[in-house]
Amino acid sequence: MVARDDSVIRGSLIASLIFLVLSLALNFFFWRWGDEQAGTASQAKQSLTNAQEEIRSLEERVFLMEAMLGQGQMTEEQFNSLANSNTGDPKLDAIAAQFVQDMAYLGTDVEPFERNYPRVPTYLVNAIRSRNEQYGQARDEAKQIRVQADSDVANARAAEDMAIQRRDELQKTLESEQQKFTEDRNRINQQQEETRDSLTKMSRDYTGYQKKATVEKNQLSLKAEQLKNTIETQRQQLNVLRNPKFETTQGEVRHVMFSGEVVTINLGSADALRPGVTFGVIDRDETRLQDAKVKATIQVTKLRGDHLAEARVVARPALETPIIEGDLIYSPFWAPGRRVKIALAGDIDIDGDKRPDNDALAGMIKAAGAEVTARISAEGAIEGTLDATIRFLVIGEDPEVSGDASDEAAARRVAAMGNVRAKATELGLTIIPAWKLQAYLRTIDDTLTTPLGSAVRAEDFPPQKIPGSGRRMPNSLPKLYQQPTEGMQKGNEILRP
Repeated sequence: MVARDDSVIRGSLIASLIFLVLSLALNFFFWRWGDEQAGTASQAKQSLTNAQEEIRSLEERVFLMEAMLGQGQMTEEQFNSLANSNTGDPKLDAIAAQFVQDMAYLGTDVEPFERNYPRVPTYLVNAIRSRNEQYGQARDEAKQIRVQADSDVANARAAEDMAIQRRDELQKTLESEQQKFTEDRNRINQQQEETRDSLTKMSRDYTGYQKKATVEKNQLSLKAEQLKNTIETQRQQLNVLRNPKFETTQGEVRHVMFSGEVVTINLGSADALRPGVTFGVIDRDETRLQDAKVKATIQVTKLRGDHLAEARVVARPALETPIIEGDLIYSPFWAPGRRVKIALAGDIDIDGDKRPDNDALAGMIKAAGAEVTARISAEGAIEGTLDATIRFLVIGEDPEVSGDASDEAAARRVAAMGNVRAKATELGLTIIPAWKLQAYLRTIDDTLTTPLGSAVRAEDFPPQKIPGSGRRMPNSLPKLYQQPTEGMQKGNEILRP
């Protein structure tokens, strides 16, 4: 039993060994066959690659040939690369070099894709035609130039003949002028001698005149210095004697009518008066204008004669000081025949709010008929022109100086205003305070306007007299008709109770 089991095992081993040997032999055979097939495939792939490269090279050659023959388009890079082409084919390289050389006949304006052999004959034919046309034009121009040259030569010869004739004439003229020049030179030499003698005499006379002029100049300088000293002395005396308050009234009230709302004054067209001029009314008993109080303000509305004008009352007087005939009138903003100039100096406060009202005051002055031609700041800076043509210098109140260091600016302003006053006095200007000028500006005050509508005031519309029922307006009739005759005077005395 045991022996049979061993034989079975042994047979199995032998069969396994035989199967293993057969398997190894079969694997070796397959491996050998696969290796041969792989080598064959590699050779076939290499052959395919070589064939493709050869085909690509042939296609490039075909494309190049087509481009050379005009059946394709060549880029500029491809054209430039042909000059140094090295394809390995000597014939093809020679053809490329010859193509580049042949394309040099084309102009630089021809694009690379148009550079081919069919293009060369067309380009050359066009170039030959263009050269022929240019040659024909050049030939025509040469012909014209030849004709012009012949004409120029003929003209030049004619001009030469005229020049020769002119030369002969000028030669004769030159000989004549040379003869005259010789005569003139002799005459000029003689005149020079006479002039030299005259110059010597004039030099002696000039020296004498110069000495005399020097003496007269010294005398005139001395006299001018004396006159200058005299003028300076008189100017100083004039500044001392000048009254800064020299204003005088300009007219008077002749007649009061219409319940005191309208008056006439003794100024008119002959005095260069114009409607719109405003006057202040001053009591006729006032003796000093600078101290007088303006009791009313009137505004000219109509000119009635050479020295007669009608004015309306724009600022009514108080009841105890009515306007009466003979009251004086004055305006700092009007002068006969000229425009009044006014200067403002310093910070001028006209409403008591501790703030300067210079701009408002300038507007009121302009509305009154005058003009502000110069403004002087509180520090003394002058804007405009401050000269003797200015009639009034309106100056504000000086700030108070307590002596502290904080009032240094106020002290400088006071000093600046002092310099302004001195200069105004030297120029002969009248210096007036702001309150004085403000008295003549009451027509600019809004409180004097007449409101309408619901704000109307009864006192703005007092009853008026019927024209003709009261006293008649004065007129400019001749005295024959103004003064009653002797018979009329007697009749009046009989009728008078």
